[in-house]
Amino acid sequence: MEYLRIGSKVIEYELRKSSKAKRVSISIKNSRVRVAIPTGFTLEYAKNFLEDNKEWVLKHLQKQISTSQKVTPKNYISGEKLLYRGRSYPLIIEEVISAEYFAVFKGSRIVVYIPPSLDEEKKPQLVKNLIEEWYKGQAQKLLPEQVDYYAKMLNTPFNRLKIKDQKTRWGSCSNKGNINLNWRIIMAPHQVAAYVIIHELTHLKHMNHSTEFWKVVEDSLPDYKKWKKWLTLNGKELLT
Repeated sequence: MEYLRIGSKVIEYELRKSSKAKRVSISIKNSRVRVAIPTGFTLEYAKNFLEDNKEWVLKHLQKQISTSQKVTPKNYISGEKLLYRGRSYPLIIEEVISAEYFAVFKGSRIVVYIPPSLDEEKKPQLVKNLIEEWYKGQAQKLLPEQVDYYAKMLNTPFNRLKIKDQKTRWGSCSNKGNINLNWRIIMAPHQVAAYVIIHELTHLKHMNHSTEFWKVVEDSLPDYKKWKKWLTLNGKELLT
């Protein structure tokens, strides 16, 4: 795989020799960029062609990703499916009289306890808030264990970990050795969280997306491309 830098974005693409192609062409399918190279054309020519058309690539890639990521807003009603660690579980809402109200994972279901006297129009927002509190609690409990595991594996110490509420980033790091993770990745598969964590830990050594950077990521998680793609295709669902 090759990489094309467009501003702050790094786009992965594939160069493919084709005996049927009559000219160098760029195609985007399933959010993957491919460059077809006819016989007689050099790889350098193809790379320059892609560089000259990088704005077109970015525009159409973002459009395709946006289209593929259209998701139906959640209603937060019983029977609805919610993601947790990459699997869908049914939401069950139970009305009870209690001193406190909360969400819990119980018997392969996500159960939310709410007061019986609540107005119907207020129920979805309360259910949403309680589910988010539960997600955040799970993230605070489980993600630090993953970070510690991969920090030891990579022999990359970090200063501090924060689980944050971020709308546009899955993770980030600072030159002070701090790691930030979006609590929403607790909804994604375990391996997706691993990819985000490894990505940020590797940045503590390589503050770029160089060949060396991606080699470390691949050595740590050989199928990282699969999980990176999962996040690209499903990330919007985590944000709704």
